[in-house]
Amino acid sequence: MNVSARNFSRPDFADRVVRILQTVDVPPNRLTIEITETALLTDPVRAAIALSQLDAFGVQVSLDDFGTGQTSLQYLTSLPIDELKIDMGFVTDMLENPSHAAIVRAIIDLGHNLGLRVVAEGIETRDVFRALHESGCDVAQGYLLSRPMPAGDLPRFFAAVADISLSRAR
Repeated sequence: MNVSARNFSRPDFADRVVRILQTVDVPPNRLTIEITETALLTDPVRAAIALSQLDAFGVQVSLDDFGTGQTSLQYLTSLPIDELKIDMGFVTDMLENPSHAAIVRAIIDLGHNLGLRVVAEGIETRDVFRALHESGCDVAQGYLLSRPMPAGDLPRFFAAVADISLSRAR
């Protein structure tokens, strides 16, 4: 769930998330809150409090669009963050732009060395997917895999993916 800097900076943000999860009876580890570097920088003290509350409840936190803002690397070691999402601006042209490829590899290594899951956004080609896989990226996201869809379409999508996987395994 993407959260705006404005919503994230509300003093009751973490409490509201916890109440909603309890109301709808969803285990907290099934929710990943995606915040941008901007959300951290808007009010770093408030951000630290909210992240600590969410972490204590078991909610996962992803730092979205990593590499595009001005986050201090100190935040990665001092805040309870579970995941880094590499901004698609680096991913989409990493095969043509050696500097972007180096940044992607560095973010993957940094994330793994800090015990974080690393997600690459904006994957549109098999070659980029392959390069990310070879670099050890944990999770892939992009139009190559699927376009956004309504929740009601997910069962049909997963069934189709399972059929493809099973037919390739034979």
